[in-house]
Amino acid sequence: MSTLSVDTIQGKTTAGTVAMPAGHVVQTSFHSFTTATTLNSNSDADVGGSSHTFTPKFASSLLILSYSVAVQLVRSNTFQGGTINFVVDGSLIQSASEDYEVFLGLSSGSINNYLRVDKEVSMSASNTNAKTVKLMGRPYDTSNSGYILVNGSSLYRSSIKIQEIAQ
Repeated sequence: MSTLSVDTIQGKTTAGTVAMPAGHVVQTSFHSFTTATTLNSNSDADVGGSSHTFTPKFASSLLILSYSVAVQLVRSNTFQGGTINFVVDGSLIQSASEDYEVFLGLSSGSINNYLRVDKEVSMSASNTNAKTVKLMGRPYDTSNSGYILVNGSSLYRSSIKIQEIAQ
């Protein structure tokens, strides 16, 4: 049995990075936010506080993006839902094709439901440029006072995690 003990591993080039075997986590970024945002448009709108920057170390890496978002579905009717999607450098990433990725339907009454929504997508890093990552969303229906509230009254914390995986 051999033992290798080191205090520092440093790349041999000026980039200072060490190539890891495929499947290993190169780096992880975690961004949390409490900004309250009301999504009340039929078009995608920014989720406040969600925007941050991530810089991949290798163009060949796979990026795994995940979020955990506190939402409140509100509508004075029996159905409400919505969708929240990742946007990287202005482009939607594996976005839901419908407005009801999360949805609640009742036989009668109004909707006022609190829940936590989670999503995970992947994409190629494709380069080592800094990438602006944020969330955008929209409700299923804005009629009958329909909207989605993210981080209501800033009492809740939502997060985005990005993992760079060596390929």
